Amino acid sequence: MEHGKLDEARKWALFGLLAGLSLVLIIYTVQPRVPQSLTTDEKDLKWYTEHDEAIKEASRTGKNVFMVFSASWCPACQKLESETLQNTEVQRRLAEDFIAVKIDVDTSPALSSRYRIYGVPTVIILDPSGNEIGRREGYMSPDELISYLG
Repeated sequence: MEHGKLDEARKWALFGLLAGLSLVLIIYTVQPRVPQSLTTDEKDLKWYTEHDEAIKEASRTGKNVFMVFSASWCPACQKLESETLQNTEVQRRLAEDFIAVKIDVDTSPALSSRYRIYGVPTVIILDPSGNEIGRREGYMSPDELISYLG
């Protein structure tokens, strides 16, 4: 008789465990897939990799172009990418006011030469016509970049 009570208790414990796991799975499934650190504005940020395409989009929208020249082997570039360009406020500002472009100096030597890139990271701001209106070389913190963007 005691054996039957033990089996009954195990059944209820297993049922409770399965019900709890099912609830967790349901909650996980219905959650939005956008990371919580991003808002609607940030997820609208599109990074161009083609210079000419970005210039055309800037001309069409009337937005300035934010170009960042970097290299995979550059520690300051990696820090700019991970700490500054991933910052929520930086992404919001770029998405609202700029056409953003990332240029790898190793795969785009002609473009790097055209813009006289002598060190990385280098940020260049172009007006919608493609004329350079600002330049800053070296790492910038999120606050420094936001201040630089005006």
